[in-house]
Amino acid sequence: MLNFLIGLLLGGCISGVVLCCVQVNRISKYQQEIHRLREKLNSRD
Repeated sequence: MLNFLIGLLLGGCISGVVLCCVQVNRISKYQQEIHRLREKLNSRD
């Protein structure tokens, strides 16, 4: 029973870290796209 609880706790922590890293990467890609579109819009003026 103790092994199950330790595994559950470690698995939850590891999956939380992985999901946070994926979310940060996604936000970074959106910010790059917004910056690219703003530069494109500014260069048209």
